[in-house]
Amino acid sequence: MKLNYATYLDKVRGCWAGKNIGGTLGAPMEGNMNMQNVTFYTQELNGVPAPNDDLDLQLVWLGAVETRGIDQITPGLLGEYWDQCIIAPCSEYSICKMNIAQGFMPPLSGAVNNDTFKYSNGAWIRSEIWACLCPGAPDEAIRFGYIDSCADHCEEGIWAEMFTCALESAAFVCDDVRTIIEIALSKIPADSELAKAVVRAMECYDNKMPWQDARQALMKEFNVKTHRAAVNIGFVIIGLLYGEGDFDKSICTAVNCGDDTDCTGATVGALFGIMRGRSGIPQRWLDPIGESISTICISHFPFNFIYGLPKTLEALSMRTAKAALAFSAINPLLATITGGESEISAEEIEKLKGSEAAGRLLKLPLYYQDYPLPWSSTLRVEYVNGPVKLPGDKMPMKFYITDSVHTNAVFTLRWKNLPENWSAEPRALTCSLRADCQTMVATELTVGDLNDVMTDIELEISMLGRRQTYTVKLPVQLKNTVSYNVYSESNQSYRCRTRIMAGKNADAKLDAGIPQM
Repeated sequence: MKLNYATYLDKVRGCWAGKNIGGTLGAPMEGNMNMQNVTFYTQELNGVPAPNDDLDLQLVWLGAVETRGIDQITPGLLGEYWDQCIIAPCSEYSICKMNIAQGFMPPLSGAVNNDTFKYSNGAWIRSEIWACLCPGAPDEAIRFGYIDSCADHCEEGIWAEMFTCALESAAFVCDDVRTIIEIALSKIPADSELAKAVVRAMECYDNKMPWQDARQALMKEFNVKTHRAAVNIGFVIIGLLYGEGDFDKSICTAVNCGDDTDCTGATVGALFGIMRGRSGIPQRWLDPIGESISTICISHFPFNFIYGLPKTLEALSMRTAKAALAFSAINPLLATITGGESEISAEEIEKLKGSEAAGRLLKLPLYYQDYPLPWSSTLRVEYVNGPVKLPGDKMPMKFYITDSVHTNAVFTLRWKNLPENWSAEPRALTCSLRADCQTMVATELTVGDLNDVMTDIELEISMLGRRQTYTVKLPVQLKNTVSYNVYSESNQSYRCRTRIMAGKNADAKLDAGIPQM
């Protein structure tokens, strides 16, 4: 599969412009659960877009790719960039940061202490960078989508970003909405709430229901409080289908479904921009917001020592394209970006619907963390039923050793200095590992004294024939001791007052009489 560079670059420019447009359109209505009635921006913009976390978090990921190389991107690495650069004080973003501070690195940071937000919208809204770096290769895009989303989500929250990564990656080589939806559906569990919401939105469109009725069907049949990502991605699908190829109608329909309106509008705008290119976006949407990028929840400071982060859409587009060219040169699974003509066959598009690569991601444990070993191997620690415990609880654990370069190696894993009243069965395990295999061994701990919120238990790993040993400290949290207050806000706070005023101003403009689409 070959993709012409000029075509690709136009699509990247369209992606970021559409993201900025849709996010700005939906910003004033964000969080409003009612249906809206907008046909254009409701703010005074004066050439400056609304700040949007949907876009600005992706600047950090681009910086990570540029400074460390895309082949070095891991959940742990993005977790460190998150800790350094992301300053958002609310919801799943804050939970991720606080979990990291406690010792729960990704993927644990997305699965622990996160019942309220684990299936919410924070991850799928930042998928465009991975799609742009993996054009025409949804199986590669979802791999990075998983690495990204596990920082602050799990299960349905992760599957949501895998879905949008696949949707947008496929859109680089296919502009048929139904086909790219089918490709994206092949990457997530068919019995998930997310897949059901997407299918339901498609059924409503096929049955010629008005978009308002389709929206109401999703709100009635799915729980927006517990599965917010599923419902809002359903709104994205409503925008794409009912928009019927018209940019204005597509982004406005998505936003008019309500709830996380900046996210739905931004994702539809980005998808439209990828399919049609920046040249396919009406100029009247571009002029009011200009070319700048407004950030709200990231710190630029850590990057100022190297490249800095892009401040304009053009700089972002060019740097994204440069990184994609470098990645395509080393990864044969990507579409080849070429100076020649694009070459994309129907057979190649059909092959994008495969589920094998997604299946490997979907089989990953819920509670686990990876640790690099000094022998060019990796230790994966799985807390089978989670790392949050009470004294007396059983805590089964599995250990996987992978990535060994040795023809044959023998490892011993031994619990070291267990806290008082803890026990393990067995206390030590020995396993052999061949270079092309993965080895798993299991143990069960009985939890003893937990004298603080967090307790570190020590696991010592040694390799036969090597003097050096390696000790990993595994965090365990005492149940009912952590409460992350990330939702409530005093009605006297400055932020709350300004949001109320902004909402009143937006409502006044809507009440002025904007015709229904």
